[in-house]
Amino acid sequence: MKVSCLYAFAMVVVLDAAPLEAALQADSDDAVSLLQVSAQKHTHEEGDEASLPQTDLCNTGLKSGRFCCGSACGTCGGRGCQNRPGGGNSCCTNQITSSGRRCSGRNMQNCLLPRGMGRGMGMGAGMGMGMGYGTEPSVPPTDLSSPSIVEELALCETSLVFNTVTHSNLGGAGPDSGSEDLIFGNVAPNTNLVVTATSPYTPNMLNPSGGVLRNGAREGFGVINLASGSSVSLTFSFVDSRDGSSKTPSSTVVTFFDGDHGMAHESRESITVRDVSSFAVDDLTSLTILDDGASAVDQANGNAVVTFQSTLRGTKEDNPVSPLSLSNLQARRAASVLFLDKSQFGVTLSETGYVNPQGRNFYFAGASSLTCGVEAKCSTYECPLGFDLRQDAEFTICDTKPCTVADHDRCCSVA
Repeated sequence: MKVSCLYAFAMVVVLDAAPLEAALQADSDDAVSLLQVSAQKHTHEEGDEASLPQTDLCNTGLKSGRFCCGSACGTCGGRGCQNRPGGGNSCCTNQITSSGRRCSGRNMQNCLLPRGMGRGMGMGAGMGMGMGYGTEPSVPPTDLSSPSIVEELALCETSLVFNTVTHSNLGGAGPDSGSEDLIFGNVAPNTNLVVTATSPYTPNMLNPSGGVLRNGAREGFGVINLASGSSVSLTFSFVDSRDGSSKTPSSTVVTFFDGDHGMAHESRESITVRDVSSFAVDDLTSLTILDDGASAVDQANGNAVVTFQSTLRGTKEDNPVSPLSLSNLQARRAASVLFLDKSQFGVTLSETGYVNPQGRNFYFAGASSLTCGVEAKCSTYECPLGFDLRQDAEFTICDTKPCTVADHDRCCSVA
């Protein structure tokens, strides 16, 4: 109520005498309407477009979040938006964002509404307007935390998969011979992902069953082992699985998991990612985000640099078992990164401050429940009397969400 009174008082101050007198003589609803019209008229005459109420924008289009699409589109964004009347420039929110055209007056459509106050996920500090943040660039970055963007770019449906390793000799450390790289096969149709070390690489050398033997694909995750007290710079490149030529996906999401460190208070685990267009973390993330090189301009240009650093010790509870079924704890220690039109990107892994020598495994995958929502696993289903959960229940995804009796045969076996 206090906010409403202050807002009304602020408008009264700027009103001309005639409209104000008319408003006071009118019924209450008419008075509020007249006050608003007069306030908008005054603001527009002053040229302060930024303070125009958003209700005054997009009158001839369809408003959805920050986007105003053409009225013929039927809806803003979504799969197949480019096939609606007006095409992608009118109906696809990502193309509207890329155009940089903002709604700054009345009767506008196919434009981007001004950013509200606050800090959105994946946008980094120093972005948006209000709350002390700086102004946005002329072309704002794609927002990975926006469900409409995720749906429109089909980031969940076209997620990278990590099930196959065709070669493992990262940095020449073995166990294979030949080219000094780690190759994940068919992460996308006819596409391999080649990881190459551009600095000295040191895996854990103490555990004969660990170290480079950990490098590869494990239960849907890519894994790279690193000795504590070391760091390595890597280049991730997409290549055609048939002829080895470079490939450039239009949009790619990579999620890094298990951001924690060892028992020593000074120990830290860091992941620095380059060529970033946007990133997303959980609202209650435990990661420190060092994004001095990730301004809105950098993200819009696809050359941002972001570092995700651990702040808490790890346990087995925060180890992920499925990218799309993260627990609250696992989600708080994960970060998703978006790359647009990139044939390759850079990553630096670092382990510092450990008292005892050991190895650490870095987990990564494609899209995750940070942006795609959580899938329901059979382990959450309660089998009826006479049945037990199947042994792989923790890794089996139900057809329904949450799991229901329709998933009985998938999740349960006779006791």
